Amino acid sequence: MHRRRARIRRGNDLLRALRPPVEVEFVTALEAPPAVVWDRVVRVTGANDELWPFAKMTRPSVVDRLTAPGHGGLPPFRSWFLLFGVVPIDRRTMEFEVLEEGRFVESSTSWLNGRARHERTAIAGVGGSTVLTDRLVIESRGRLVDALIRASVTQTFRRRHRRLRRHFQNAYRAPE
Repeated sequence: MHRRRARIRRGNDLLRALRPPVEVEFVTALEAPPAVVWDRVVRVTGANDELWPFAKMTRPSVVDRLTAPGHGGLPPFRSWFLLFGVVPIDRRTMEFEVLEEGRFVESSTSWLNGRARHERTAIAGVGGSTVLTDRLVIESRGRLVDALIRASVTQTFRRRHRRLRRHFQNAYRAPE
């Protein structure tokens, strides 16, 4: 019995290795300088504003302060993903591999998505603007689940970027 389980596990690992991951990328130009954009988009409270009112992420109270630019890394932490800010639908363990001014790479495991990697960069654009890029790579979970994950992530990040464009268009006006 033990040998059979080991063979099944190896077979599942082989199948997982043969399936390509779900990969998506989103790029947006924002009407604010990189430092202003970064101060908002690196924080969980900023992510929650991007997700609201459909979802919210919980976090240990120290996380927002430690992800502020210039504070280096922080230990792995767990977060509930709450539908409409109330109903728990996913549990994630998140860890920042890279956390520097203008770039983070976050790895996570979750009940719904499995393993995922999210890289976010904010670089100077034309005329004092910022180009914000989100790249996500999510471990394959099979064709049907991958299609659902791709659709869900695409809708979520399109909305997040739309909310960011609106925020910086309305909230930030460069001094004249």
